[in-house]
Amino acid sequence: MSMRINCQLYLKQSRLAGFFLCCALLLVACSEPAAPTDNFSLLQAKRAEQQGLVSLALPLYQKAAQQGDVAAVSAVMRLQIPNVGVAALGEWLQRLPLSSQQKQPFLAQLGLWQQVPAEEALLYQQRWHNSILHQSLQPQSQCALHLQPVLTTQQSALQWVQLQQQWREDPQLSSLAICFQAPMYLDSQILGCSEQRAERIQCNVKPLASLVLQSDVTHLLVIAGQGGASYNNGWLQLPENATLPLLRHELSHLFGFMDEYPLAKAIAGSECVPGRITPNLLFSKNDLPAYLAKWQLKHSDIQLTAVDSCKHTSQQAYRVVAADSHLQYYELPMPDLYLELMQQQLRQPSQLMPVAYYFAYLARQQQEWDRWQQLMRRAASSGYPPAQQALTEASGSGVGRTIR
Repeated sequence: MSMRINCQLYLKQSRLAGFFLCCALLLVACSEPAAPTDNFSLLQAKRAEQQGLVSLALPLYQKAAQQGDVAAVSAVMRLQIPNVGVAALGEWLQRLPLSSQQKQPFLAQLGLWQQVPAEEALLYQQRWHNSILHQSLQPQSQCALHLQPVLTTQQSALQWVQLQQQWREDPQLSSLAICFQAPMYLDSQILGCSEQRAERIQCNVKPLASLVLQSDVTHLLVIAGQGGASYNNGWLQLPENATLPLLRHELSHLFGFMDEYPLAKAIAGSECVPGRITPNLLFSKNDLPAYLAKWQLKHSDIQLTAVDSCKHTSQQAYRVVAADSHLQYYELPMPDLYLELMQQQLRQPSQLMPVAYYFAYLARQQQEWDRWQQLMRRAASSGYPPAQQALTEASGSGVGRTIR
């Protein structure tokens, strides 16, 4: 009798898809009777998903979850995390008839760390990383640059473990004197990274700035949110599903490399200026002698090739290698010359802008002068000359009138 009622409900919701699904479930139920303790909605959902009917499986999983079935909650999380924001899933999770202990693994999975006891949170994080994290770190004596990973969710943690393994196996990246600190975790709601796939990821700055002030962090690698990756003055931002080629592309920007595809008009207007020398682009052939002198190269080491970086201006840009590179299409290989130029810069890592300098600039925009000074001191302590100069000027003329 109950099977017929279910079939009528399906027919009301969808005369075609529901009919075939219900009939399939009836056949299974008749030939393989479920144990009395099994959640029938969960069984229906599994059958639907096995048939590729995810749109029918999801509401069935949700129904079973609302009945307190932990396995169904796991299934909903698996299907919904790529499509629904952390906040929405967190609110849904809190409404379920589960105990606090049952909810903890799911709250941790979403990076809602303030809702998980501190000791339990640490256990989850250690379990995700295990020994792979420590095996992938270079000896500290070989580190010219330290990158601080900042993670939120289980997905970002597992992705970071995978990226580290791939880094170790990449002959170019593993040759760089770059080390990764043990990851730090921020609550996903506090960090608040956006999840719009068609847009660049945006996160709250203040939690990251506080993290920088409380540690010796010079450069951040944030893996959180969904959407486009970016680099912003000492801050690498990657989505939770980031690949190694994407990390390599954004890391190149840390060393001053510029994109070799058309820059946005506003950016191109300020960047495409003759006389400006970057590792991979020239904006005038007249700058070639200065470029060769700066990077200690010979004419035979380079091959000027026109690219579209400055397409939206009247300026023509030239890269210094012939073949398309990972700065035009991030999946492509990195030229050996670019690797050599990165290694040159790692011999003077204090010249690379620390993220504290950028955060100090943002504090100045908000006229938070005490915070500006704290962050600028942090940047100066890493040896970054513009930060040291800014503090010198501030001590003589007052921080409120400092431009930097």
